[in-house]
Amino acid sequence: MGTVTIDATSIQNMIESALGFCARLSRVDSREEALEAIRDGDCCVCGYLRYGLSKELGEYLGGIDVSVRAVYAYEPEHCTGVTDLAGAEGERGINLVVCVDRRSAALTSILASLEDAVTQATSAFVCPEGNGTCYMLDVKVADKHEVDTRRGYGALLSSIHVKPLKVWTREDQQGSAAAG
Repeated sequence: MGTVTIDATSIQNMIESALGFCARLSRVDSREEALEAIRDGDCCVCGYLRYGLSKELGEYLGGIDVSVRAVYAYEPEHCTGVTDLAGAEGERGINLVVCVDRRSAALTSILASLEDAVTQATSAFVCPEGNGTCYMLDVKVADKHEVDTRRGYGALLSSIHVKPLKVWTREDQQGSAAAG
């Protein structure tokens, strides 16, 4: 993987796409109405935006690193048994597990930059009910060995008690290319 710069335009495009997705699922007339509902404290609409952004981030990560095989979204409180992580319901952030063939320093660096960029780009979405953690991005990496041996975050992916939601897979891209 070469040098990757996460620019504000890429992040803004992901957010705009996620807002469109959010508006459709929320059944509001526009992305502006969805954004207004989020700022007014509608946690359901906020959840749709987090999910849409999770999908966008998964696609982005898969597009810049061929070792990324799948991206999953999960709710930490379901995995740990903790019911109140941030002091208020609905303030869970965007929690992803990225499954890779192998770990790399380049991917670790990209994830750190992406976490900062998403936090900065979503700062305007904080509602009166939130404390700023609703869109905090937390990405964990599980390599093929961890998934195969069910260790670390690889264990989460095969848990019989908690099943994270697959938001992107490499196969999705291959299937789209074959269909198009």
